[in-house]
Amino acid sequence: MSQPLLSVRNLSVAFGRSKVVEDISFDLGAGEILGVVGESGSGKSITALSILRLVPAPGRVSGAISFAGADLMALPEPEMRAIRGRDIAMIFQEPMTSLNPVFTCGDQVMEALIHHRGLDRTGARAEALKLLKLVEIPSAERRLDDYPHQLSGGMRQRVMIAMALACRPKLLLADEPTTALDATIQAQILDLLRGLQRELGMAVVLITHDLGVVAEVAHRVLVMYAGKVVETAPSDAIFARPFHPYTEGLLASIPRLEGPISRLDAIPGQVPPPDAMPAGCRFAPRCRYAAEPCRAAPPPLAPRGPDRAAACIRTPA
Repeated sequence: MSQPLLSVRNLSVAFGRSKVVEDISFDLGAGEILGVVGESGSGKSITALSILRLVPAPGRVSGAISFAGADLMALPEPEMRAIRGRDIAMIFQEPMTSLNPVFTCGDQVMEALIHHRGLDRTGARAEALKLLKLVEIPSAERRLDDYPHQLSGGMRQRVMIAMALACRPKLLLADEPTTALDATIQAQILDLLRGLQRELGMAVVLITHDLGVVAEVAHRVLVMYAGKVVETAPSDAIFARPFHPYTEGLLASIPRLEGPISRLDAIPGQVPPPDAMPAGCRFAPRCRYAAEPCRAAPPPLAPRGPDRAAACIRTPA
């Protein structure tokens, strides 16, 4: 990879004595899609909020985050506000709670256009209409003046995407953009995001718990568990041969269309809370391969071939 657009090094986020994200590092190139996967509680959303410096108090963020050559951790807040929405945009998890219920959808799309691009209301409204059409909202002229509660879940998600794309950002953070949508609408949203990413040349961090979603759109995959990266690899490589037992378990839980019908595999147990992490590998209490060395010390994220790494002492067959 040439000079990365986004570089994250040793990122950690703590609330009190509990670290919810610990020692995360990755690079993202211009025009690349990185899938970040893991169960709820693995630290995916907090990682994205850290990039935008939106971690709520009393959270403490440490490490280094560089975007287009700028040190985001050192920027004064006014400069950081200028980057949010203009150069880095985010699609939040739940559009019904992320959209303001007392403003029309058009007003909410126009806000970024007026603030970041300096358009007047007439120009911003015309551009907002183009954006709603770009994200394929039917009857876009009428929907400009609708409130969020008047739209379906799929259309609210499209409004969120229009807001995020309003300033043609270089980086889009998409946090579970298809959560709570049915399979047909989910496929439409993914196709839309993929098409817009190609058209605009954006880099995308796609946060999800669904490896099926990642398989469709991501170039590379970052697997997180209990606040740490446990595996990273190109998308095709990780699906062909996962190295970490957690990744293996996630893949085994995906329903298969081919072959005989059988009961889905499940990973026993649950993600440990931040204040009760195991001393060794955090996945060891749920891992069928765990041995005494796994419980003694956390394994490092070690190289496992070209452009991939895994935090596991086991070598799969």
